[in-house]
Amino acid sequence: MRMWFKKGGAAKYISHLDLTHCMGRALKLSGLPIWYTQGFNPRIYMAYAMPLSLGVSGERECVDIRLTEEDFPLADVAGRVNPRLPDSISVWGVTEPENKLDAIAFADYELRLEAGDSAGLKSQIEGLLAQGPVIVTKHGKKEDKELDIAPYFSGMALNAGPGYLEAALRLPCSVSGSINPSLLLDALKSCLGLAPYAEIYRKRLLLEDFSEIA
Repeated sequence: MRMWFKKGGAAKYISHLDLTHCMGRALKLSGLPIWYTQGFNPRIYMAYAMPLSLGVSGERECVDIRLTEEDFPLADVAGRVNPRLPDSISVWGVTEPENKLDAIAFADYELRLEAGDSAGLKSQIEGLLAQGPVIVTKHGKKEDKELDIAPYFSGMALNAGPGYLEAALRLPCSVSGSINPSLLLDALKSCLGLAPYAEIYRKRLLLEDFSEIA
């Protein structure tokens, strides 16, 4: 089955490994007929979609688990698990998987930047992305590399509000490679000397045809 959950608040600052431990503990205490892996070190089977970066909130995250009872009612799962989770992590739905997790290709994000002059910040960002290559350092597990982020961020929608600037964007997010929305913040700092406080939300995970994973 596929559990859909939200992760935000204080929980956005815990690592993916800590999330795994937290979810595993909740499942163990839930009393659900959980399936464990075989071997010398049995553990709860859990397969996550693309892990969230530290500091990013997720609104439609998912993890696949297995039950030993095929006819167990999925409607009962969230009520068993949520009381064992912290307030900033909650299961909001449970379904049978329709798509494989490795079919994820993109993600929709929302950035909310604090700005006294939101219209001015909007113009600065648009000008930066329009002027040509915007080179930042993309940190990887094996090595760092220089990346031009302009092609990835030029199509985002910017909305200036009172005291904030909101950006909606779609970025690659897959097992073969992802673009972190925080790269825009790196560019603002390195190119414009700006470091606005920002909240980042991952709204949904998408397949190659831009439909939501189910």
